[in-house]
Amino acid sequence: MIDAIFLDRDGTINAERSDYVKSNREFVLLPGALEALGRLATLTVPIIIVTNQSAIGRGIVSRIEIDAIHDTMRSLVRAAGGRIDAVYLCPHHPEARCICRKPKPGLLLAAAADYQIDLTRCVLIGDSVTDLEAARAVGCQPLMVRTGRQAQALARLAEVDETVVLVDDLTEAVDLLCARLTAGVNVCEAK
Repeated sequence: MIDAIFLDRDGTINAERSDYVKSNREFVLLPGALEALGRLATLTVPIIIVTNQSAIGRGIVSRIEIDAIHDTMRSLVRAAGGRIDAVYLCPHHPEARCICRKPKPGLLLAAAADYQIDLTRCVLIGDSVTDLEAARAVGCQPLMVRTGRQAQALARLAEVDETVVLVDDLTEAVDLLCARLTAGVNVCEAK
């Protein structure tokens, strides 16, 4: 019924910073994130992070430092009984006009090729309009959370577009996803 679960990082799993997460010290998990990721790990599908990290392209932080943050994140998740199967990131500056920076779907397409999955049978949990647009570009079901800096924009969008599924946080997103799976509902369709 579902091929993979994609998650954005900043604003979905960890606190989003206006000056970018540049070190492990600045990487602060959102409340309930570890537990929610632990619950996702009980599903037998890949759990994949897709994240824009333009701080690399801006020269603010190195790829090595971002990889170290991801290694720490994966270790914390693993220690809490969860798993992250892969991390796909766009390191480019927004002006680079690359194909991988969300809202473009390059990260999702790369993961689909690597894991041989049907993106129309996947869910993307994110916190921004760019996450929503990337998911929609490939037919992936978006499930948006209010924990990022674009919460108000998503709330306004949800008011006028009934296909936007917006929940409070990652815990509620996982609750909804698991409830739909248990009920046998196609989780890859908007409610």
